[in-house]
Amino acid sequence: MKACPTKAVRVHEGRVAQVIGVCVDCGECVRVCPRGAIRAITSDKGDMARAKYSVVSGSTVLYSQFGEEVTPNDILLGLKRMGFSYVHDQSYTNEMFNVAIELYIQENREKQHAPWPLISPVCPVVVRLIACRFPALLHHIPPLAAPREIVAREVKMRLSLKHGCDVSEIKALHITPCPAKMIEIREPFFQNHSYIDGAVGISDIYGSLKKSIEEVEEDKVLHHSGGIGLGWGMSGGEISGVQMNCLAVSGLQETINYLEKIEMGRLANIDYIEFRTCSEGCVGGLFTVADKYQAKRYLQQLVRMYGVEKRVKYEYVKKLYKNGWFFAEKNRYVEQITLPKNALSERIKRQKRVEEVLAQLPRKECGHCGSPDCATFAEDVVDGRASLGDCLYFRGKSTRSVSVKEKR
Repeated sequence: MKACPTKAVRVHEGRVAQVIGVCVDCGECVRVCPRGAIRAITSDKGDMARAKYSVVSGSTVLYSQFGEEVTPNDILLGLKRMGFSYVHDQSYTNEMFNVAIELYIQENREKQHAPWPLISPVCPVVVRLIACRFPALLHHIPPLAAPREIVAREVKMRLSLKHGCDVSEIKALHITPCPAKMIEIREPFFQNHSYIDGAVGISDIYGSLKKSIEEVEEDKVLHHSGGIGLGWGMSGGEISGVQMNCLAVSGLQETINYLEKIEMGRLANIDYIEFRTCSEGCVGGLFTVADKYQAKRYLQQLVRMYGVEKRVKYEYVKKLYKNGWFFAEKNRYVEQITLPKNALSERIKRQKRVEEVLAQLPRKECGHCGSPDCATFAEDVVDGRASLGDCLYFRGKSTRSVSVKEKR
């Protein structure tokens, strides 16, 4: 209950957990709950098997899960052996995205259009957290699609042309270290629809993929990126490919702290910030198998092995950028919503009632009422989701005076 960054979880009678607010799918409740009261949902892998053509791509975290003796190409060949029609190396698209974001920063620095710093659009938890708690910062997110969406979009288009089939006959699967990709697929924030049809956790596919890797005999090259694209799985990996003034911030609370700093205008000298709500970056995701610090070390070794330069062709990527290849379908600015004339006055009245209730609470932040803190409990009382009698401080005491205030 207390771990939720949007204060969406309530625990009634000390045992029944409910999500009643805005969930950003950060997975913190799953991570901290000792009884597994909440679990993350992923796609049914059988849906992919029923598709005429199946596409698979994985987060670069996948390359860090099998130890230092297994190369990215081994893993991609293992996926191919599992029966997918097409296996894509997302790390190469990561390097293309690095070039695109550099071009976007240069363009907006020259024209003085964008607010600073820009915020990476890659982590879906960060995007939804901003929309929920920091909506004024939405226009800090550049209008570029995440690499995983670009991969699914382009591969579907190419396969449909190659095989002369409809795009609907091609299913794209993403292998992910975190549960947030599922909500991004079902309710894409900046796309009309997601090009990804399903997401499975690394832990779900790990056993069968490990066996497939051990049985690989083919020697085809499927991995094409340098070390820059491979490093995206750890904190700082994305910005290592951006030659600008950048920061990398990881961890949920640190992310919130720095978003607050941006909201106060304290980081305007920074060009771009890579936020990851998981500690150490995506290697700390809920669906990983390897220890996050070992996984980070494996990725660092891969970066050294494959080099610290991007392998993509700059002029080719620049041409794609100018043609709008990287851009998302929806604008990241908040849409103007026309509210009834009395909406503001009603909100002010509600806030006054909340403050009146809060003034009478003990501010012990104990959570026995079922709300994460006293301020949230006061809102629950005013909104009719709780009563003052739920607070230990008021049990056995008269709540009549407060009830009168609530009705005012």
